[in-house]
Amino acid sequence: MLTTVERDNLEKLLAHAVNPAEAFNIDQLEGYLFGVVITPDVTDPEEWFADIFGEALASFPSTKQANKTFGHLGAVYNRLNGLRLEGELKFPFDLDHPTPEMLDRLRDWAFGLDKALTLRSYIWVPDEVLDAADQDDDDEADDIMVSLMIVLGVAQPDQIPEIFDDMAEQSEGEILASLIKQLPVAVETLQAYGEELEQERQAGLAEGGGPKPVVRDEKIGRNDPCPCGSGKKYKKCCGLN
Repeated sequence: MLTTVERDNLEKLLAHAVNPAEAFNIDQLEGYLFGVVITPDVTDPEEWFADIFGEALASFPSTKQANKTFGHLGAVYNRLNGLRLEGELKFPFDLDHPTPEMLDRLRDWAFGLDKALTLRSYIWVPDEVLDAADQDDDDEADDIMVSLMIVLGVAQPDQIPEIFDDMAEQSEGEILASLIKQLPVAVETLQAYGEELEQERQAGLAEGGGPKPVVRDEKIGRNDPCPCGSGKKYKKCCGLN
């Protein structure tokens, strides 16, 4: 999905992380940008930085260098969004011919995608979707929830026993292999749902009413204290999932 030049430019961007151990790798960043692009809401790039670079963020020798480097990030976002608008944004892996290296990259890509989806989790999983899925009376809601679970399972295999406890008779490796096979359809499902929500959002703007408000509980900031009382920041505690 990324060109060679884009990968080189984004790797140079990631090299400016103050703590490289906390920063995304290139495949995680690619998945993250894919997730941001398919999310039916406007996000400020500054919201991305803690995910991309880690809590210590990034350091540049000059403002000019920072602007140039971040310009590459914006250019990739704009190209991917253009593909989305043309209906040409596709799942970037060929699972008909998997290799161990490709599967490692795929899991990293899914990790970035999952992180991006959590930026606007209240859009992907609003109360009405949760209620419909719980009542088993809405196939679309079920598909959305299952798709999100598949992404999370591939992104964070250690979560598999908790997410898929009804599949306890299978090993984690077997479940992960199954989830990977289902990932392309899961991503396609989320893309279609995102486009549906985006069309509704644009229709609301066209009617002159401005963006439709999302009804939800008060949003907890990623750097706010976690409400569970652990004393940790929300993003380092319950906000991990």
